Amino acid sequence: MQDNTPRWYVIQVISGTEENVKQSLFQRRESFGLEDYIIDVFVPTHDVVTVRAGGTKVKKKKNILPGYILVEMVVSNESWYIVRNTPNVTGFLGAGNIPVPVSGDELAQLKWKVESKEETFSTKFKTGEMAIITKWAFEWNEGMITEVNETKWLVKVNINLLWRDTPIELDFSQIVVK
Repeated sequence: MQDNTPRWYVIQVISGTEENVKQSLFQRRESFGLEDYIIDVFVPTHDVVTVRAGGTKVKKKKNILPGYILVEMVVSNESWYIVRNTPNVTGFLGAGNIPVPVSGDELAQLKWKVESKEETFSTKFKTGEMAIITKWAFEWNEGMITEVNETKWLVKVNINLLWRDTPIELDFSQIVVK
């Protein structure tokens, strides 16, 4: 099993261990002197911003393909064995024991998806929930969330102002859910 052309292969890993496997592959590559065989490792991710209670914004990397990573390598018996026996690797994507390389079009499409994917926002705010305003002129007023705009990080909250519901627009950081 010797192919002298470096190609990209999809490796199945235990979900949640993608970054650890990437680091392990780089360490094993150096330990076994396979720098010419295991060229690169790619974990397709994008940024997700989560807004927590009190308006704290937390940015995390989220895997686009959980449980899979891509490895650019020259397949030899030794490189194939080292990658396959890396902790948390469950196998190559392919037919039986023969790894199947990713086509150039598939790789380009995946890389384009990663590069073009903008930050996504994740929040626990939902319409219909009661919220307490923690900042701004209406601090400590309560109201019902009537609209959530995750792309702009804004919520619309109806508060009781002069005995009528008044909608106000607030930043995620200005409210907590009751």
